[in-house]
Amino acid sequence: MRKLSLLSAVILIIALFAGCTNIAGENPNSGENQVQETPNNYEEVKEEPQETTQVTIAGLKGPTSIGMIKMIDEKAMNSQGYNVEYIAESAPDALTAKIINGEIQISSVPVNLASVLYNKTEGEIQLMAVNTIGNLYIVGTDEVSSLADLEGKTLGMSGKGSTPDFAMNYILKQNNLEGKVELDYSPDHATLAQSVIAGDTGVALLPQPFVTQTIMKNNNVKMLIDLNEAWKEASSGASELYMGCIVVNKEFAENNKEFVSEFLKEYEASVNWVIENPKDASTLVEKNEIMPSAAMVEKAIPYCGISYVSAQGAKAGLNDFFKILFDSNPSSIGGKLPDDAFYFAQ
Repeated sequence: MRKLSLLSAVILIIALFAGCTNIAGENPNSGENQVQETPNNYEEVKEEPQETTQVTIAGLKGPTSIGMIKMIDEKAMNSQGYNVEYIAESAPDALTAKIINGEIQISSVPVNLASVLYNKTEGEIQLMAVNTIGNLYIVGTDEVSSLADLEGKTLGMSGKGSTPDFAMNYILKQNNLEGKVELDYSPDHATLAQSVIAGDTGVALLPQPFVTQTIMKNNNVKMLIDLNEAWKEASSGASELYMGCIVVNKEFAENNKEFVSEFLKEYEASVNWVIENPKDASTLVEKNEIMPSAAMVEKAIPYCGISYVSAQGAKAGLNDFFKILFDSNPSSIGGKLPDDAFYFAQ
């Protein structure tokens, strides 16, 4: 009986050992195999960092930047793919070199400067839209009621070599006043406005909103002559007085078509918003240091000529305008009339 019990115990131990061996044999070194296989089954995915394009959008401290103020305040067009910076300068000279060398991709400039840049870069700068039409006035404290009254006087000017300069010279020529009015140039509109306010300049040519600024700060300053009407008379109604426009680097536009298309939509929307909401817009203008007084800007906006006309829509009128400037002074538009490639087309 004792032998039988011992035999049974031996058989049981053998059976248990055999069972364990079979289980291990079914998946030998299973833990090690799983660790080794994991990299093969789940490859690590690495995302390439998205390249960011730097874009500088420039304007001038006046109507061109006022029309863009909603975009400036919202820092519009910034995204993962584009880092957009907005800047505003007092005079176009501060922008010219940067536009030519590609540091500024999109900019507001005087209309005649757009043509000069196009000719100088052999077509690398294109006009995308007109953004300012007719905002020039002669103001001052002198007794002046007509262009003829300017004879023998000194007329304060700003923006030498820009649209107001060439427009005024053309008007003087057409009214037989060439050489009979001394033109005294200030470095920019803001400096000239301060001179008028202080009484140091008796009569001056200024764009809005600087016209409103001088009248608000000096009760003796009056709006004397609407240069927009003087232009129409001098040109026999051949064209409007186109003042400002938006230009773009051609290579940038070709390589960033969606961005440029969206920019134009945003810009047009900003212009419409400014025209419809002058009070809110003027607050943003002061906040972003485009002009120093919201109250002044609000009064000036209706007279600033802030506009949006696409390049193709303005093409016929601009050609007439450029022809007038060219016939008067070829250098005013860079020595030759711009061709069709000057006008941006989507």
